Amino acid sequence: MLKWRLILKTLPIVACVVFLALIRDYVLQVKGVIQFSDVSPLLSAVALIIGFMMAGVLADYKESEKIPGEIATTLETIGDTVHVVIALNKETDVSQFEQKFGSLVSTVEDWFMRRVSVDKCYAMLDDFRLVVTMMHPAAGVSYSLRGLEEMHHLRRLITRVEVIVRTSFLPVGYALLDLLVGTTLVLLLISNYTSPIAEYFLISLFSLIYIYLDILIRDVDDPFVYASTEEVAGDAEVDPSPLREYRRRFEANRKSEVDDLVI
Repeated sequence: MLKWRLILKTLPIVACVVFLALIRDYVLQVKGVIQFSDVSPLLSAVALIIGFMMAGVLADYKESEKIPGEIATTLETIGDTVHVVIALNKETDVSQFEQKFGSLVSTVEDWFMRRVSVDKCYAMLDDFRLVVTMMHPAAGVSYSLRGLEEMHHLRRLITRVEVIVRTSFLPVGYALLDLLVGTTLVLLLISNYTSPIAEYFLISLFSLIYIYLDILIRDVDDPFVYASTEEVAGDAEVDPSPLREYRRRFEANRKSEVDDLVI
């Protein structure tokens, strides 16, 4: 059903356009001022702009698809480092390492799913840096350096997501796209057609195509629009399951370790 959601969202707008055509024909009884064949050059121009905009947003989208998995694997690598340090430690107090890392995992996943702000995410990274610093006396400087390297990678991924969310692809391109799509809809409504069937079919078809693609481009341009109560809030969001699954796996393993200690 998810793949049809954007079309269902577009249909009410298309229905409004067709309703305006019906009002023109049967209420106002106004004839068109141009022939539909004269609109063809504009249809080609709109298709060109749509293709240009789609190609631009898809480049970022393909990169965005990799980010949830990269964040998950980076967190898992940090977790492996934490577990090795805890196992090698002999004198330093590492009792808070596991808890601090668990807080980092949950905060990063909550931020990615838009439950908390990015400021809280950065604050948790700063807090976890104290754990990385304590890895040196616990297991050796190489583990601290490894932890800092993975934290740098994680921070870079978080920053990249925020840049994609806050930056729109070529705003002037959207202005031209809106102008052309709006003009096309107006011309469809004031054109003459060979028959009523052709009129309503062509108005419905081109309205659906251009409005659908306009909305799709905007949705693809921001592929991280999630809601706290849903898996995916938008219609073209990247799959967050690698990060969500890692958090579930981590919390399940942590609960299992706690249960073993109790037993």
